[in-house]
Amino acid sequence: MVERIIKELVKANINIYKINVETAESVELFFIKKALDMNRKKKVTNYKVTVYKDFEENGDTYRGSSEIDIYPTMKDEEIGTILKDGLYAAGFVKNKFYPLVKGEKCGEITLPSKFSGYSLEEGALAIQKALYKNDIYEKGGINSSEIFLNKTTKRIVNSEGIDVTFVKFFSEVECITQWIEEQDVELFNVFRYGDLDEELIADSVKDAIELTKWRVKAKNAVKTGNYRVLLRKLALKSMFSYYTDKASVGAVYNKLSNFKPGEGVQGEEIKGDKVTITLKGSAPYDNDGLKLQEVTIIEEGVLKTYHGNTRFSHYLEVAPTGNLDETVVKCGEKSIEEMTREPYLELVAFSDFQMDSLTGDFAGEIRLGFYYDGEKITPVTGGSMSGNIRNLQNNMFLSKEIYKDGSFTGPKMLELINVNIAGE
Repeated sequence: MVERIIKELVKANINIYKINVETAESVELFFIKKALDMNRKKKVTNYKVTVYKDFEENGDTYRGSSEIDIYPTMKDEEIGTILKDGLYAAGFVKNKFYPLVKGEKCGEITLPSKFSGYSLEEGALAIQKALYKNDIYEKGGINSSEIFLNKTTKRIVNSEGIDVTFVKFFSEVECITQWIEEQDVELFNVFRYGDLDEELIADSVKDAIELTKWRVKAKNAVKTGNYRVLLRKLALKSMFSYYTDKASVGAVYNKLSNFKPGEGVQGEEIKGDKVTITLKGSAPYDNDGLKLQEVTIIEEGVLKTYHGNTRFSHYLEVAPTGNLDETVVKCGEKSIEEMTREPYLELVAFSDFQMDSLTGDFAGEIRLGFYYDGEKITPVTGGSMSGNIRNLQNNMFLSKEIYKDGSFTGPKMLELINVNIAGE
């Protein structure tokens, strides 16, 4: 199919192009309690062609582009026609000139994964076995679950000589944990895994069931006021996205960020932990065909380098890192045991948690938390948390314990001082 597309590109006199081919195979298992209710399997291949057109206007050089979806059922004439239409449309897109990634060819690369030793069906069942390992409680457990195991094969070809192919696996589990005691409470959970780690999967579910049990016991919100707040797990990924988003070449070029290499990103007089963030790719190449390498963008609270795609990196005259989709935040020196010695409000589940990377504002509706007044721990629910990371970042602490979930690796807990809570 790729050869057919290239043949039509040549016939249409289109000599600047990129072809992205993605074959997605997946097995999906749906369980009610522990019984398999439904299963699905699919294999779909998508072809996306980007055509480019260079032109000048008032002495400036532009490179317009247009993306086109190609389907295997199309005849050659149809492909040729739609490619010509795309080239025409590209002439109306006035992007400053930028180069395409230049020539590297390689054979198919399969990323290391335990899943590669299984069929997709076997891999999904291995996830199911680990998922239900700790579903052993009398009053609660997994009400229902959905297991998705994906195998993606990507090929990237462009007019500058790029021709690379790689295979990666990814799994996602959605499950509803339930606890029936005094009342019937359910919590929705999403877990993402880049590899098969049975212990991690089992522990994730155990934690989720325990939190659901505590949600039954939570009756009231805390009083409105400012608290020493402890955040953990998924909320941390959102919090640290402020730094990764601000450090991107796209944000800097579009004047949505004032981050500069060599300058601090945590404000003045840092009393807490200094942030160190490293980005990695979950694949060997990004969608432009650029080879990906691990890069530390922030070290000890100071921006070392921007990150991002070839286009915006060219505009800023910095070396492109490519689109790196995995975040690693260096843990701190403080243990969770130390963090929980003094009064705190630990927030473990939100109905919704959002971070505005442009302003630094964050907020979330509290589904479950634990308030420690210095003597006893009380489960709480209701109310909301809000604040701005720029007002808190110079006095925050990262736990030494580590947490992993899909594309994020970092501290298991984040301590924030003097956070506003709207409660009773």
